[in-house]
Amino acid sequence: MQIVSYKSPLTLGNIGEPELPAESARIRMMANGVCATDVKMVDGLGFQPKLPFVPGHEPAGIVEDVNSDNESFRALIGKPVVIHPHVACGVCENCVSGHENICLSMKASYGINTNGGLQEYLAIAAKNLITLPGNITLDEGALAGGVVAVPLHGLKQLGSLLDRKVLVLGAGGLALAAIQIIKAMGGEAIVVGRKESKLDLAQSVGADVVINSTKTDYVEEVKKLTGPGVHAAVDLAGDNNEVPRLLQTVRRGGKVLIIGYSKKTFEGAYSRLALDGISIVGTRSYTRNDLRESVNMISRKLVKPIITETFPLEMANKALDLVRTGQSLGRVLVHPNE
Repeated sequence: MQIVSYKSPLTLGNIGEPELPAESARIRMMANGVCATDVKMVDGLGFQPKLPFVPGHEPAGIVEDVNSDNESFRALIGKPVVIHPHVACGVCENCVSGHENICLSMKASYGINTNGGLQEYLAIAAKNLITLPGNITLDEGALAGGVVAVPLHGLKQLGSLLDRKVLVLGAGGLALAAIQIIKAMGGEAIVVGRKESKLDLAQSVGADVVINSTKTDYVEEVKKLTGPGVHAAVDLAGDNNEVPRLLQTVRRGGKVLIIGYSKKTFEGAYSRLALDGISIVGTRSYTRNDLRESVNMISRKLVKPIITETFPLEMANKALDLVRTGQSLGRVLVHPNE
């Protein structure tokens, strides 16, 4: 399924089976998560790669072939894998310090600037494959990256969450994973959302408190609950209007973690950053180590990705519509080889 023109539905096409460069693997795509980044791209509001383009950056599948003499890579043939979508240079300052997710010379990001997972087959560097244990489905494996590893990478930047109060703004798929990670790290999760159905689901996966922002002022409610404020607030909604309000919810020395995003700007309480030692922390994607940790957490039942709908490849536009309109409670997936 390709983007042929922005602000138009994806088009079903045939681009042929991908070539297999050296040290690469050919994957039969079995599952690919659909998220707001995909919607923004299709709608011409996010990344704008050269068209036509195949989106999909949350992929998992079965390894069919490997073009390498490396025995560990050859051993992947026939195995279920989740794909780390970023091919970093490996030698820049950020890469060598463990931050390959923000590589200064990123070679490729599948589903972002290089054809991604909404196709039957994908060829990718074998080093980017993480095998899935037998107790994880391919659907869950596909979400180990874009749903679990994304908030995991960000939350780790907050330091220890043991006995810490963390506000989560948003109650979608990433938020449901973030809640479970916060609980696994020993923290308390306060979730702010707009739909009762999503807040009920947030509570079912471990949220300690849920607040409907359409019914009450969540800033005042959080202050009542926490006194000096939360230790950290996590923006998963990507609403620029809410960032100044999140700054009001954190205590001195607290942090606001930005995971959701848009092209819009925000104005905040500038003085609080200096006078109260507040930090605004940005986070992008995840590393291969984050992905391994996520797979481990799912395998150990510490986190369970919430999947509510799946579609065959030709119905990818329906999956996008569900995300675009916020109708899906959990995560939506496409099965390219169904």
